[in-house]
Amino acid sequence: MKISKTTYEELERRRKILEEGLDCYISRNGNVRLKREYLETIFNNINQPIYLKDTNYNYIFINRQYERLALVTCDQIQGKDDFDIFPEPVAQLFRTQDEEVVQCRTLVEFEETIPLPDGVHTFLTAKFPLIDSEGKMYAVGGVCTDITARKEAEDALKKAHEELEQRVADRTAQLDQKTQRLVETNVALKILLEKREEDKKELEARIMFNVEKLVCPYLEKLKLGCNEDSQEAILQIIQSNLDEITSSFAYKHKDHLSKLTPAQIQIADLIKKGNTTKEIACLLNLSPATIACHRQEIRKRLCLTNKGINLQAALASKS
Repeated sequence: MKISKTTYEELERRRKILEEGLDCYISRNGNVRLKREYLETIFNNINQPIYLKDTNYNYIFINRQYERLALVTCDQIQGKDDFDIFPEPVAQLFRTQDEEVVQCRTLVEFEETIPLPDGVHTFLTAKFPLIDSEGKMYAVGGVCTDITARKEAEDALKKAHEELEQRVADRTAQLDQKTQRLVETNVALKILLEKREEDKKELEARIMFNVEKLVCPYLEKLKLGCNEDSQEAILQIIQSNLDEITSSFAYKHKDHLSKLTPAQIQIADLIKKGNTTKEIACLLNLSPATIACHRQEIRKRLCLTNKGINLQAALASKS
């Protein structure tokens, strides 16, 4: 068959177009392969797990760090999904995350705790969509950052903080208890000091009362019966010393004997010391009948009349 010149030229033109197209295709695909090799080299030298999945959630690529952690090779995992590799709960977690990325068509971060062959790991994973120039999503990518050590450090720090707070709380409670005991001790001490002050005043009043009512009257009697200057001087010294002793006392004594007259106080004191009516009469230069009258009056003023209570015992119990 004879081919016309026009037909030949057309065929030649088409041949050249095909050859140019083929060269372009070979060049373009060679660049693609080269770029893929570059990317795989970079990804395989990153210490973070990296992976790509197609829109059916089947693996396209995983880097060496992912292989090391999951104990699976890129060739073994290609074309498979998470349910072929991981336990059901883990696979379902990954699938839910991938579906969220597909729906949102944007980068989403997840914190996930995953059991792996070498133990449990916690990852901060960034998942993102891969979209072509026409706006069509063709893959899902993921980059995982292992934060296990950081989480453990945070847990150790949290535990230490809680322990410190507990120690502070315990110490505060101990201090509160000590403070409460100190307050109670101070209150008790205050009460004791107040009681001591009361006892001191009571003692001073009692001494003052006894000196004034039970000693001074006898001194006065001695002074009246004293015939020598030397004896009178001695009595004055005794009086002066007694005044010196009692000068600092605040006399506010309220005693059962305060109900009695000075004479009755003398007689009551002698009764309390065990003296009989006759002995008291002799000491005071009074008649026994007078002393007996005083005894009755003392019983009356002390509310002991007709009570059958021994006067000496009653006076001794009130001292």
